Amino acid sequence: MKKELTEAIKVAGKIVDNWLPMKIRYDHTPGAVVCIAVNGVPKYVSAFGLSDIGKDIEMKTDAQFRVASMSKMFTAVSIMQLQEKGKLRLDDKVSDYLSWFKGKTKETNLSNITIRQLLSHNAGLFRDGDAQQWVNDKFPTKLEGTVSSKAIVFDNATTMKYSNHGYSILGAVIEKVSGDSYDKYVTENITKPLGLKNTLPDLPDKIPAKLTRGYERWTPDVIDRQKEPNIKTNTYAPATGFISNVQDLALFLSSLHPDSKKSVLNRESRKAMRQVQSIVSKDEMYGLGLCIETVTGQQTYGHSGGFAGYVTNAISHIEDNVQVIVLTNTQSNTAGAVSDNLMRLIYDLKDSKDIKSIPNEPYSGMYRNRWGDMVIVSTGDDLVGFGASASNPVQAWSKYKKVKQHSFKNQDKIGFGTPGEVITFKKVKDGKAQTISSDGADMERVY
Repeated sequence: MKKELTEAIKVAGKIVDNWLPMKIRYDHTPGAVVCIAVNGVPKYVSAFGLSDIGKDIEMKTDAQFRVASMSKMFTAVSIMQLQEKGKLRLDDKVSDYLSWFKGKTKETNLSNITIRQLLSHNAGLFRDGDAQQWVNDKFPTKLEGTVSSKAIVFDNATTMKYSNHGYSILGAVIEKVSGDSYDKYVTENITKPLGLKNTLPDLPDKIPAKLTRGYERWTPDVIDRQKEPNIKTNTYAPATGFISNVQDLALFLSSLHPDSKKSVLNRESRKAMRQVQSIVSKDEMYGLGLCIETVTGQQTYGHSGGFAGYVTNAISHIEDNVQVIVLTNTQSNTAGAVSDNLMRLIYDLKDSKDIKSIPNEPYSGMYRNRWGDMVIVSTGDDLVGFGASASNPVQAWSKYKKVKQHSFKNQDKIGFGTPGEVITFKKVKDGKAQTISSDGADMERVY
């Protein structure tokens, strides 16, 4: 790994350490785990906040989460494996394997839908059917009878329409072709070979000890946040059932890179998964079980997930095989905003001059006065500073250049803040400055 990338990750980690403790509180997110990895090997892992609010239990770095739609990546890998083995082809009709997959309207016949169309969300199927599982927590135990003409929303192969039900159907195809249950197939062919010891296709009968509890989303009239129930997803496991942690997800995402030395797919299959099948917007596309994005300023592949009590996101740099994973234990915007902007941050730092991580410097931390909370982080000889609630530190920060010991000048040339002004760090105690002094308003260290 190049020195510039190594230093960028170290500084990015320091920014996360000083940003996330307060950021999650602004977002009303109980807890989060963040990982930056290279080639699947964690270079930075940290946990923030609480895994259990009532018992005041701190989040741990190896905590497991419901990772929801990340499950689709595992399902897509299973389909690609079965194609490699000659047991199916992506352009086969789904009805060739599932006799009950039938229904038609005046324009569309389900018998025309292919495996590829399900993988890429081009089948035109309804998103979740009519079982109301996302509000009543009762996921279907059988798929037969859930598909009919009512499942058809759009003509197949005409538009991208995200469908959890479609991925549940893919799980049934995997079972039919392999002769194994979905759980057994994924375990024997993906999680065990890759050494993903903390990854499960669905909630087991015995609740895993490391599974953090998910909490209801924050709303203004809620005083005590309630835990969401632990539930099985049954036939929906291929779409949303998985449980995992940041370390396993980093390894799994890395294994999908074409140049990865450890994978359960051949190189051609890995490349095929990243080929664009659907265009959502100019920055967002979908391949085969993978979201492909340029919204971070860098090209990435991966997937997000949302489950009752959890929102997660995991992305991997298409060129450098750098993974950023953020897992949270409530429905909030923290995971998506932090993961995308952390990837952007790493590469902005990498491209900057004189970026280096200095241990035990006195400035980095979070400072407060009556007007707000400010994060300060050393990027070498100089500093950056931004509001603690910022979703995108790069867009929000000001750069401060050292002018003399403990004094730094704001490099902004224009704006409503303090362009051109000098701040001075004072009251250095136990190796940490306790006060930022300026002409406008002093700030005191919080942590």
